[in-house]
Amino acid sequence: MRRVKPIVHDVYPQKAQFLRNQPISIAIELDLPFALDDGQVELEAKVYDLNLEIEVYRHKIGRSGPGQQTIQLMISPKDVTFKGYGVDVHLYLEEEWLQVNSTSFDVVTNWRQSPRYGFLSDFHPNEAGDSEDIKQMTKLHINLVQFYDWMYRHDDLVATVDVYSDLMGKVSSRKVIEEKIALCHSVGMKAIAYGAVYAASREFYEQHTDWALYGSNGKVLDFIRIFYLMNIAEESPWHRHIIEQYKRTIEELQFDGIHMDTYGSPKIAISKLANEDKIVRLDEHFPVLINNTRKLLEQSTEDLCLIFNNVGNWPVDTVACAEQDVIYIEVWKPYERYHHIVQILRWAQQYGKGKPVILAAYLQPFMETGDASMDRANHAALILTAVISASGGYHLLLGENKGVLTQGYYVDYSVLSDSFFRDIRVYYDFIIRYATVLFDPELRDVSMTHVDGDNLEYVFENVSYSTYGEANKVWTLIKEKPGMKVVNLINLCGVSDDYWNTGKEKPTPQNDFSLTILLESDVKSVFISTPDDEMGRPQQAQYEIEERDRGKTLVLTIPRLDIWTLVVVELVE
Repeated sequence: MRRVKPIVHDVYPQKAQFLRNQPISIAIELDLPFALDDGQVELEAKVYDLNLEIEVYRHKIGRSGPGQQTIQLMISPKDVTFKGYGVDVHLYLEEEWLQVNSTSFDVVTNWRQSPRYGFLSDFHPNEAGDSEDIKQMTKLHINLVQFYDWMYRHDDLVATVDVYSDLMGKVSSRKVIEEKIALCHSVGMKAIAYGAVYAASREFYEQHTDWALYGSNGKVLDFIRIFYLMNIAEESPWHRHIIEQYKRTIEELQFDGIHMDTYGSPKIAISKLANEDKIVRLDEHFPVLINNTRKLLEQSTEDLCLIFNNVGNWPVDTVACAEQDVIYIEVWKPYERYHHIVQILRWAQQYGKGKPVILAAYLQPFMETGDASMDRANHAALILTAVISASGGYHLLLGENKGVLTQGYYVDYSVLSDSFFRDIRVYYDFIIRYATVLFDPELRDVSMTHVDGDNLEYVFENVSYSTYGEANKVWTLIKEKPGMKVVNLINLCGVSDDYWNTGKEKPTPQNDFSLTILLESDVKSVFISTPDDEMGRPQQAQYEIEERDRGKTLVLTIPRLDIWTLVVVELVE
């Protein structure tokens, strides 16, 4: 009878993100089917900076009984400003290699260099003592957590009792909220309190009718007949009221910041302050509200996080340079195609002058039922994750209890299957492992200027391709900086449409197509990696250098493209 062998069940960092010179810890969950003698089982962990192996750690398992063990692997602190790393854990039994499992981590000087947004929305008293949701989000490297609809009232945020119901009837516990905040802090996450900028209860509105916003027909503006919209202009008393509520939130509950939500409408409204009708153009007043919020709240916390919701990509042009930490955009129609996603990111990155961009792009396909629908939803999630990440953006999609957002009311999230949660984790590991090249602000997008037509800097052969995300083609997203060329390939072959918010067929694999790259200097290294195979571990590319009419040209074959493949070329400067 063959003996069952040990396996590495899981590998993950024990913090969402590590700071410069901070000790780094990796958890290795090991399943042992039989009792061990000293040194019978050995773990070898290799740490990678892109495709370069930089460290090796070995750990021998001591005498042990059968069962599951969690080994804590300590990795030396990294004196870097921003870099992603891969970790490959090899398992040996009496020197026989059994398995390799992989994860990743990143090191930053400040979380703003790489903000990954997730959500929590369940603060029921029954949640007391439950840390599994935070642990799952740690495995996804989520380092910012939006506490959605945690408040007592939108105009009176912090409850004075422990257990309470909000205006939607959701029951929450202040003690649970405080516990979740502390859990976030323990694993390197920032806890961000949701707080709509202009929503008030009917009771509050009736006490302050002159603070409200009105339509040109004279009727008060509301959202779903529950939340009444207040005037955020600096001259309105509501402006000071809501900022004071944010301040109270930070001081009483130890939140790290505020998610300043808007509803997209109205864009223009009427103020009735002092019994005088006056047009309020909200895009002019949002930056003032953001800046005044930061000015007051920074008196209460040293490392404040402010996030403002640009619903439907409005009004990014006026608020991008306000005193917020990221540019956050909730994506709705008419931004409905994949190339719109990249368009939004490019505009925001330009307006924001280097601020990171987070897209809240909710996936309705996860609302559908049935195995076939779930498969299509899963494919849509992987493709959209690839598109946003390859374009240098971040995506708010996942959160508590393997939850996935399907629409704007986060409480009604759907739940990923265990198997797909594992798949999407590999993608999120991949994103962090190669964060150095995916989010490098020095890399310039040359997709539309260096490929196709008369542009011969990058030439693809034996494959149907597109520079702007057409269905049934391979999407080529290409960036450059001195000394580096980065090619992201996203497979839309066999995908019948380019709408990002519809279920997707599994892309048809593309095999053995060629890529040639015009070079300006000698090649240092070339590697290929994909989250669709080998858990994203780098594979040394087979390539040749040819002398052609335009100069030295790198010629390589892409052996296989399932959904997303990354090619990185490093040059001698």
